[in-house]
Amino acid sequence: MSSTRDTDSKPQRQFDVRTVERNIKKGYFTRKDYEKHLKALPDVAEKVAPADEDLTDDLDEVDELDEADDEPATTAAPSE
Repeated sequence: MSSTRDTDSKPQRQFDVRTVERNIKKGYFTRKDYEKHLKALPDVAEKVAPADEDLTDDLDEVDELDEADDEPATTAAPSE
């Protein structure tokens, strides 16, 4: 018994960017087949979420914390 998910996901796994070079070398498909697959993909650019303006502020805070961690720690002189 095979599920619809198995048949739908197999081509997607073949063309997975992490394994595509290996699959081409093994002869599962050609570079031309891969390029054809890429051209057939729908354009989903309009689905991209807008950048969060607060993100840059958050990154600045992280940089400041990293810089504070890089500063040498001051140690008290041993008391006699």
